Amino acid sequence: MNSKKSKIICITGGKGGTGKTLCAVNIAIMFKNEGKKVLLIDGDVENPNTYLLLNGKLENKKDVPFFKPKINEDKCSKCGLCAKNCLANALLHIKDAFPIPILTVCSGCQLCYKICPENAIEADSKTIGFIYSTKINGLSLFLGELMPSEARSAAIVEALLEKFEEILEAEPEKFDIIILDTAPGAHCDVELLIANADIVIPITEPTKFGKLDLIRIMELIMLLGKESRVIVNRSSLLGFRDQFLKELEEENIKILGDIPLDSDIVESYCQGTPIMDSNSVFDREGAGYRAFNKIYENLKKWLGIIK
Repeated sequence: MNSKKSKIICITGGKGGTGKTLCAVNIAIMFKNEGKKVLLIDGDVENPNTYLLLNGKLENKKDVPFFKPKINEDKCSKCGLCAKNCLANALLHIKDAFPIPILTVCSGCQLCYKICPENAIEADSKTIGFIYSTKINGLSLFLGELMPSEARSAAIVEALLEKFEEILEAEPEKFDIIILDTAPGAHCDVELLIANADIVIPITEPTKFGKLDLIRIMELIMLLGKESRVIVNRSSLLGFRDQFLKELEEENIKILGDIPLDSDIVESYCQGTPIMDSNSVFDREGAGYRAFNKIYENLKKWLGIIK
């Protein structure tokens, strides 16, 4: 990696509830503690909550518009060409009637707008969500939020990435570290963020469900040609730590570190005060604190920041 280029780290996970956002926030905080200029991007747009774990507020709200077709009946010849060519079947056409847009399934591809021979389809838009930008205790945060009932979450992630790319183009040295926090799963939202990362850190837990979904997300990471190392959260759960770590090693999955069940982590989560914040009151000798410190040291070695 180019030392002058921002290091982009993607935190992801195959299933929800593994502690993905908890890890993303605390890793961002640890870099910030050492004076790094850090940007955290919350791409879990259906359930964004990084700002809650940072005890911050959302600011600088900006609408994310999405294309929708508007039929100009004065121009429309009722030919039905738009409906015939709509792969999403988002236009209903009955012979000798005007086409009816079905916006809930419209993909926003604009094909109907482009091919209408009468120019009878006009480009309209609707707001499907929002992006926010704020700064919390020296940490920069971009966050996307999909409106309830909307389904095009990838469009919100794309808007976040566009904002991120604009800033990097204008000020390439604005940030030293960029943390991308994805939604759970292996769908297109997650793929967009992983594709923009230098390295990927999947978060899992020592359960059968955790391992199954980890393998699924690892397949996507390998398909995208990215380096990855895994964090096992709640590793001491029911005494399965050693067995689970051995199983991952047998699958040739590299481990960045593991985090045991720890009361300080639970308390920090509930209070919205990251356990690794330099101003936190949590025990520096506690199991959770030491586990995050070890992960951080391993991460810096992996990035080549320290030998």
